[in-house]
Amino acid sequence: MSSIPSLVPRDRYAALERCTYLNQASLGLIPEPAIDAMESFLKQTARFGNLYLSDDQEAAILDGVRSAGAGVLDQSQPAVTNSFTDISDLNHLAQTFTSGRTGALDQVDVAVGRQAASASLRVEIRPVSSGVPSGSPLASETLPAASVGPPDVPQPFVSVPLVPPAPVTAGVRYAIVLSSSSCGRVDCYWQVFGPGDVYPAGAAYFSHDAGATWGSVVFYDFPFKTYVLEPPTGKQQCKKGGWRKFRNRSFKNQGQCVKWVNHHGGKAHKPEGDKGNGHKGEKKGGKKK
Repeated sequence: MSSIPSLVPRDRYAALERCTYLNQASLGLIPEPAIDAMESFLKQTARFGNLYLSDDQEAAILDGVRSAGAGVLDQSQPAVTNSFTDISDLNHLAQTFTSGRTGALDQVDVAVGRQAASASLRVEIRPVSSGVPSGSPLASETLPAASVGPPDVPQPFVSVPLVPPAPVTAGVRYAIVLSSSSCGRVDCYWQVFGPGDVYPAGAAYFSHDAGATWGSVVFYDFPFKTYVLEPPTGKQQCKKGGWRKFRNRSFKNQGQCVKWVNHHGGKAHKPEGDKGNGHKGEKKGGKKK
């Protein structure tokens, strides 16, 4: 029997490389156990959508996808130690950094462990003035307690996608600020220290009054990683759906992306900000354990 040629070449469907398409007439070839499992899934799970998911479970479903879609690693201080300090609603911590790229900071990784059972963790990217965090957040994310693991040695990093991302400019200093909702105790979360003052383009800070004032953590930086998605620099990046991945600047279609590249020549605007020439603070602080 001769086969009917497909209207569209099979190689345009990536799924057909590892899957076999079965039409309605082929259902008889599926064994009964597989059909029973399918019916059970539809009746017991699929038809209820997110009805039986907790808020924490629903928020965590796409964590892996968000992390995989992050921009390029920009700044980092990846080394951790076993020493730590506390994060709570009053005790805020910050690590400043100097962006190496212009674009959208769409993910930050922090080395934090959860002490309390229910308090959420708030992560912000804020401007820097006179060396310390200042002004309204450029981006923020509040993680439910279930998204952060308990204290461990060594403390693993927690990936925090930022939606929408924070616009950043190469050479400008920013701050990662960590705080928590109230948990009825001082140590809602713990933040581990790095092995010393090992990140030259920023500094660690603490606040015991919910960010009203800041003191410098002398001799130490906090572990962190930042990821930046840069704007397009060439028209090819806009084609074949590439325009969809850009978030700062974002585009509605390929034509808008190409027009932006032609107009700006691949160069992003450079807003004013702290140019990263601040120094380590003079005040010593930050409780170390």
